[in-house]
Amino acid sequence: MPDIKTSQPDYEAIAQKAYEWLKKRRAISEISTSDVVLKVMGLKWKDLDDFDKADEFLMKADDALLRLIEKENEYVADSSAYEDTCIGLPYNIPFVFRKK
Repeated sequence: MPDIKTSQPDYEAIAQKAYEWLKKRRAISEISTSDVVLKVMGLKWKDLDDFDKADEFLMKADDALLRLIEKENEYVADSSAYEDTCIGLPYNIPFVFRKK
């Protein structure tokens, strides 16, 4: 498991790994950036419990992943089901990853 608490994470590399995982997943169910990032990094939510920068880490990972999806222009992270709702932090908003 990478130690995100003591080193500067490479958000672009994390996003690339998450993007590749999503492309292989083939599921049409919803998932959030936080769930994808934790999965590909081999982390559990409890690993972030004592990490005071967990929100910052997940926000930056979410931003990097969504920018990559937009840049690649092949898939979308469709969270339109939650448009105009207040459900939590951006990295926890579920989306459906699907082809454009």
